[in-house]
Amino acid sequence: MAGVKGTHHAHRPTVSLVSGDWHIPYHDKRAVEVFCRVVEHVKPDISVSLGDVLDCSQFSAYPPTYRMPETEYEDDITEANRVLDRIGAASEELVLVEGNHEYRLDRWAAATREGKGSYASLAPRHRLTKGRKCRYIPYDNLGGTYPHFRLNSRISVLHGWSYAKHATKNHLALSQGRSIIHGHTHRVDMSLIQDVWSPGHIVQSRSAGCLCQLVPLYRTSSPVEWCHAFILAYLGRRSDSLYTVPIIGNRCILPDGTEIAA
Repeated sequence: MAGVKGTHHAHRPTVSLVSGDWHIPYHDKRAVEVFCRVVEHVKPDISVSLGDVLDCSQFSAYPPTYRMPETEYEDDITEANRVLDRIGAASEELVLVEGNHEYRLDRWAAATREGKGSYASLAPRHRLTKGRKCRYIPYDNLGGTYPHFRLNSRISVLHGWSYAKHATKNHLALSQGRSIIHGHTHRVDMSLIQDVWSPGHIVQSRSAGCLCQLVPLYRTSSPVEWCHAFILAYLGRRSDSLYTVPIIGNRCILPDGTEIAA
């Protein structure tokens, strides 16, 4: 009502869902299905993949992993596009950050004559964006900046600068005052500190977990700290709230108490 003191209009925050490290065809089908249903339920403004949508094992310099089925690259592309179609249809904007596994195609193309001739028809940066409205962030930094996507002026998302035990804290130190959401480690972790330049404000780094099988393809008999999870972010005008949501079995519970099951 005009003229009434104290009246204000609430600002709806931007909603973002962030996941990473699917490693198709070695994805966990239940975890991916839960995440797709979350996207379809939330209908976010922005959905972000942190990279390694594809494993690209066909282009690895390493030998095939023992007891892991070998698949055709075209089948992996088909499955990845099927999942991205669902996520893109339920999101206002889709962002794909390239990971080191997709970048295997670039290294293969640079090292082989066959790769140089067929790169354009095989590279994930072409095959995952063709006919789809999305933003693709390449893994290389040929443009002079480290590859990343800015959710807003306070938070950047990227595949990952470190795989170390304390990678999340390392990201926070390297980011020099900007909050970071990263993948690559397959672990769930977070580090929050007060911004020394703006008392009362928080700078944080979060590792988003993964949606791949929880058995390391290079170390199949060893336990790992990997977790199925994703990040739900509410981005306001002056501050943000980030929630790390674990996927347990075939379900997860969102911050508002809504349970989503595959």
